[in-house]
Amino acid sequence: MFSGDRPSCPRQCRDRLHRHGFYERFRQPTGAEIIRIARYLCRQCGLTVSVLPADRLPYRAVAVERVEAFFNEQAEAGSGPDPPPEELEAGCLRRAWTRFQSRVDRLQKGFGLLVPAVIQSAKQLWQQMRLAKGTLQQMLHFLAVSDKISLLGDYRCLRLPTG
Repeated sequence: MFSGDRPSCPRQCRDRLHRHGFYERFRQPTGAEIIRIARYLCRQCGLTVSVLPADRLPYRAVAVERVEAFFNEQAEAGSGPDPPPEELEAGCLRRAWTRFQSRVDRLQKGFGLLVPAVIQSAKQLWQQMRLAKGTLQQMLHFLAVSDKISLLGDYRCLRLPTG
């Protein structure tokens, strides 16, 4: 997250980053709609940075609000996202929940003292994460800033390259 028209260099270089093109990715699992992801270059150190919109997860074509609604349903057995997901989106959401279930210990460590020391299940962790940070968007920001991880993976793109 950044404010203004371009981010500052994560390596603390004195100049702001310069627009350096974009790449395209799917907005939805169907692939019917494409979005452009801005890329930036630090001319001082050569680092390139891509900035995902706040409503996007790394490497996932499902919007944050849809993932959040689905995870809420899994944690509370509610009515589910509105509108209900189509088959392709439902598969993406189920895979995301399965991945989340495999990361309970890692995410619990990422949240540290903000969640109880003993977590029995992914459902309980999700509920505690919501209590601690509110929305999935806030959770993602917290994890990226505090521990350089994301909800569904410890992606290399979140760690600052050395050199």
